Amino acid sequence: MIKRKPKKLKKIPVDLVSYIQIETEAIKDFNDKQMISSYCLSKLEIVNWYLELLEVGSKKYVVPQSKAYLEAVRDQLIECHRQIMRVKIKNPNERPIIDIKYPKGYEG
Repeated sequence: MIKRKPKKLKKIPVDLVSYIQIETEAIKDFNDKQMISSYCLSKLEIVNWYLELLEVGSKKYVVPQSKAYLEAVRDQLIECHRQIMRVKIKNPNERPIIDIKYPKGYEG
């Protein structure tokens, strides 16, 4: 039987949470909301998996970050997802009948 080296997993990027927060502020429609929500949940799933590997003491994988760091990221991702779900999308069909934007100085 061949002994294999444990697989080193990818690090969770330091800027992950800030990226999601920025994208949350830029949500314009339901597609944006669904996309960033899905991305956030996929990263949350990875973080939870890393935490499980640390808890069971997996010999097959090496988690490159500490349990405390991963727990902090998990809590931040959960809060990010709450913020994403709180974003209200305006229905494009519900706008004023006359919605004309005139250039500055040409209001009529």
